[in-house]
Amino acid sequence: MTNSAFSGNATHSSLATRLATSGSVNPETFHFTLPADQRPDFVPLKEELHPAFGWLTKNRARSRGRDVFESIDTIVIHATAGYATKHAVDTWKERKASAHWIIPDENEAEHGHFIWAMVAESKAAYHVGNVDYASILGEGLNVNDRSLGVELVNTQNVQYFRDPYSQWQIDMLARIVLYAWAKYPNLKHVISHAKLDPARRSDPGENFPWEAFKHKVLSQSVLNERHPLVFETSASSVTSDTDSLNLAVTTRAGHCCEP
Repeated sequence: MTNSAFSGNATHSSLATRLATSGSVNPETFHFTLPADQRPDFVPLKEELHPAFGWLTKNRARSRGRDVFESIDTIVIHATAGYATKHAVDTWKERKASAHWIIPDENEAEHGHFIWAMVAESKAAYHVGNVDYASILGEGLNVNDRSLGVELVNTQNVQYFRDPYSQWQIDMLARIVLYAWAKYPNLKHVISHAKLDPARRSDPGENFPWEAFKHKVLSQSVLNERHPLVFETSASSVTSDTDSLNLAVTTRAGHCCEP
């Protein structure tokens, strides 16, 4: 959700300069809108309630203050800056943070099977800090009260290594957006955390394939695809106890999974 290497105003300027000279994609530009006349019909979502779902919904979320179907007009794309779902959940429990979904990485048993539902959609998760967003989203509710948050498990940049996103992760992210677009009549903005808070946040990172993701959403092509990693095995046969997965969790400098 954040990368310490890109935090602060001075580093924000150096990031923009470096990306301009390298030809890399700037995550601060990641934003597109959904045309109201192209809303899909009902879109199923292959999700499972995470074991911490109840605790996070109660302790790391709040009431939106109005009807959820009227409130939601934005979906925000994040990356965890960590190696596993457990890393993100542990960080959320330590700090006042959360998101509505987590999309597992390749080293997790759930990858290729289902995503984790982390917080009830009716609640406002704590996934974006107090930033000035009106110039981007227009006047309205606090950004958390009007949005849904999605976290992709991805380390972003570690020294000179850029962690690639899997095709399944991109497909599932596109499907989440389509699911929400079909469900919430006012959903309009699909935007990166970096776009909303460029002085402090860089996720989902310069290695995120934004244009490919955008095409999958707007063309709705992902609804006709069946990813080869999704086998006939039902999701229930994959353990939902993340503490029993014995995942290698690596913590690195900086702050994971914060607003």
